[in-house]
Amino acid sequence: MARIRIKRLESELFKLISTIISFKLNDNNLTMVTVTGVKLTNDLSYLRIFYSHFDETKTEDVQRSLNKSSGFFKNEIAKAKFMRKIPEIIFEYDKLEENARDLDKIFAKIDAEKKEEE
Repeated sequence: MARIRIKRLESELFKLISTIISFKLNDNNLTMVTVTGVKLTNDLSYLRIFYSHFDETKTEDVQRSLNKSSGFFKNEIAKAKFMRKIPEIIFEYDKLEENARDLDKIFAKIDAEKKEEE
């Protein structure tokens, strides 16, 4: 039963965090940031926010800007009033797209090698 509640909270937090990044933050480093997922711990004390962005050269700047604005995120979560305890926020860059590109390169290389053998 508790896991159902956590999933519901994660869904609400995902919507809220996405809205905050898209419409409420006025930071130039965060213009192309997309929230890819959120993960709440079982005791509701930590919230991991996974994000991606289009400019991979600015990963550190984006991380710094998100960490700097974590207080604003906590304040907005408190205003939403669907959690009693406001969790500590941890931002993590989602490397899923990079990993997928690397796998595509590997598969393309394997295909090229197979065609050379034939």
